[in-house]
Amino acid sequence: MRATIRMIADKAGVSIGTVDRVLHDRPYVKEEVRKKILQVMEELDYRPNRMAAALATSAVHRRLAVIQPEWPEDIQGKMAEGIERFLEEHGDYNLTLDLQSYPQADEVGCLSQIDRAVEQGAQAIALCAAESPEVRDKIAELARQKIPVVTFNSDLPQSQRLCYVGEDAFRAGRVAGEIASKCLQPDTPLLLVYAGPAYAGHKARAEGFLSRLTELGLYGSRVVATHEDYEETLQAVETVLREEPELRLIYMANHSVPACMEALRRCGKIGNVRVLSHDSDPDIQEYLKKGWVDFTIDQDMPYQTYQALTVLFRYLVEHRSPEQDSYSPTSVILNAELI
Repeated sequence: MRATIRMIADKAGVSIGTVDRVLHDRPYVKEEVRKKILQVMEELDYRPNRMAAALATSAVHRRLAVIQPEWPEDIQGKMAEGIERFLEEHGDYNLTLDLQSYPQADEVGCLSQIDRAVEQGAQAIALCAAESPEVRDKIAELARQKIPVVTFNSDLPQSQRLCYVGEDAFRAGRVAGEIASKCLQPDTPLLLVYAGPAYAGHKARAEGFLSRLTELGLYGSRVVATHEDYEETLQAVETVLREEPELRLIYMANHSVPACMEALRRCGKIGNVRVLSHDSDPDIQEYLKKGWVDFTIDQDMPYQTYQALTVLFRYLVEHRSPEQDSYSPTSVILNAELI
């Protein structure tokens, strides 16, 4: 296997950026660190990418854009990690990266940001958007203009996007169904809360969850779509809790877990109803510690922006088309009482 900058950084115990500074003989690297990196490069028989060196000094400029919803701060931070990693690895390739956001679920705002990116000269776009005919049409328009689009975090599977990078949502939903089945009797009622069919990822989670329960002979699911809205989720969950006193499990396939917790508190059900969620933001981590959330299915969000931009870069520069979608790793986290 050909040695990479990432392998050198890992073995030397430094950042990719530090390796890059040594490779290009830049200042602000301690001499002992420089020597260690050079030694690792020799041990791994590292040979610099000559094409990269040529591109770094060329006059060809490339402009990429990332367009995403205005996520909560913790999610934004994770996505930013992936962008920073990409820039660390590609900072010498004479490129510009624009980060643009729009209010969540604002389709008009999303389309406006796509148009803005094109006006600013974007040659490729990493896009996170909800499913809609208008967004699919916009991606088709970009394809006609030879502007490739990679969707990340949320897919538009029927569009002319280059590929998708993110969670395998259907598989994650099936994992959730398998976990839920261990906590239920055949006739035990449960509640599934998701954003709605316009959100391809959440729709796939719900479909995967229900498909697995059906295979296992569990049919007592109530399903509500609450569009990532706190008040809507609070009202829906509280209503079901009062109508279904025997409810024993809630699967939160969307991000409105705090609203679910408030509904459980109001109904005096915290600790009596198992909760299965996704991701591991600070709220979820706190609920896991308290035992209010029993399981969460996490995904590698930094990977998503990093890989989306990497695919676009390889397509533009190396003329390499992705052979398939890229799924980010998933893991199941249990609350402390279940470990």
